[in-house]
Amino acid sequence: MMKLNLITFASSLASRESIFTDHHELLDTIAEKYDVRYIFPEDLDKPLPDGATMVLVGSGGVEEMVKACIDRLPPYVVLIADGLKNSLAASLEILSWMRIDRRHGRVLHGTTSFIMQGIDDYACAHDALARLNGKRVGVIGKPSGWLIASNVDYQALSERWGIEMVDVPLDEVVKGYQAIADDEVQDITHEFISQAIGVKEPSRDEVVKAMRLYRAVKAIVERYHLDAFTLNCFDLIPTTRTTGCVALALLNQEGIPAGCEGDEQTLLTMLAVQAATGEMTFMANPSKILDNDAREMVFAHCTIAPAMTDRYIVRDHYESLSGVAVEGIFDPMDVTVVKCGGTSMEHYFISKARLLECTSKPNMCRTQLRLRLEQPLDYFLERSIGNHHVIVRGDHATRISAALRLLGASPI
Repeated sequence: MMKLNLITFASSLASRESIFTDHHELLDTIAEKYDVRYIFPEDLDKPLPDGATMVLVGSGGVEEMVKACIDRLPPYVVLIADGLKNSLAASLEILSWMRIDRRHGRVLHGTTSFIMQGIDDYACAHDALARLNGKRVGVIGKPSGWLIASNVDYQALSERWGIEMVDVPLDEVVKGYQAIADDEVQDITHEFISQAIGVKEPSRDEVVKAMRLYRAVKAIVERYHLDAFTLNCFDLIPTTRTTGCVALALLNQEGIPAGCEGDEQTLLTMLAVQAATGEMTFMANPSKILDNDAREMVFAHCTIAPAMTDRYIVRDHYESLSGVAVEGIFDPMDVTVVKCGGTSMEHYFISKARLLECTSKPNMCRTQLRLRLEQPLDYFLERSIGNHHVIVRGDHATRISAALRLLGASPI
C-alpha cells in the first residue's frame, strides 16, 4: 500500500475529531487505497515522512494558516477539497494567493472518484520523481549546431530533478567502434534483420556497421553508468561511415532513454515520460501540418525502438542517405505528444492525440506518424518548445502533466 501524507488544516472552530466525521466519505475512500499519515500544522517543524504529500483543506478559515506554513509545504501544493465546510472556497483563495506569490499548485475537487484519480496521478508522479533522483544523464558529444534553443542548465537540473548531467567526448565512441570486429555483431545483425518485415536500401554490411556502433555506444553507457543519454549522431557519420539510428533504437528498447543530435531538453522529456508511465518513447520532428483546423500533422524521425512499433522496415537514414534507420509502422491508436523545455525545464506542452496512419513519404524521415491532436496547432507556430517532441503510446496526458508539474514545470 502506497504511503500518503495529508497535511491537514481546519478552522480553530472545528474540533480535530469533526474533521474525520465531516469528511468521512472521502477520507474512508482514501484509506482503502493508501497508508495515510495525518500531519497537522504543529507537526511541520519536523521533516516530512517519505511518500507523496498533499494538503487536506478541512474547512474554511484556514487561509492564513496555510500561508504561514507555505515554506514547509511541498514546492507544488496539491489542495484536496471535497466542498464541505467551505473547503473549496478556502482552497480557491489559497490557490489565488499562491499564484500572486509565484508558487505552484492546484485544487483537487469534484466527485470522490475524480478526486481519487487526481490523488493517484500525483502519488504516481511523486514516485516518478523518486525514480529520477540520482540518475546519470549523458551528453555524448556536443549538441548539434542547429539546436540553438535546446540546451539546459546542468546545475538547475541537479537541483530540480536530482539528476547528474555527464559530458562524454565523442571520440570515445569512435575508438570503441573501431575496436569492434564484424564477427562480434553477426548474431544481433541477423536478429534485427530477421524480425523486420522488410529491408529496403541497406546492405547486410551496412547493418553490421550500425550494430558495431550500437555496441560501442552501449559500452559507453556501461562505462559511465548512464541511465539515459543523447548522442551527437551527425558528427559520427564522417568518422564511422554509419548512423546512430539503430544504436539509439535498440538502447531505447532496452530501457535506456536515448535521444538524437545532442538534444538535452528532449532527452530529459523522454526520461520524465518513461519515469511517469513506464513506457518507451519516440523522439520526432514536427514535419508537416496537414490541416490546421482538423489539428492534423505528421511527426517523423529515423530512429524508433522496434519493440515500440507494430512492425518495422530496415531503411537508410533520410538526410544522409547512408547507414541504417528504422521505419516503424503502427496500427491506429491513441498516443500522447509532450515536450518539456527551457534551460531549467520550466515549461511544457502536452496533448492527447490519435494516430491515424503511418505514411512513407520520400521527403521525410523514415518513421512517419500522421496524428490528430486534441490541442490546437497554434502552439507549434507561436510557442513551440524547440523542434523535437516526444510521443508515447496511450493516453497518459494527466499522469505526465502531474509529474512535470511536480518537477517545477508549468504548461505553456
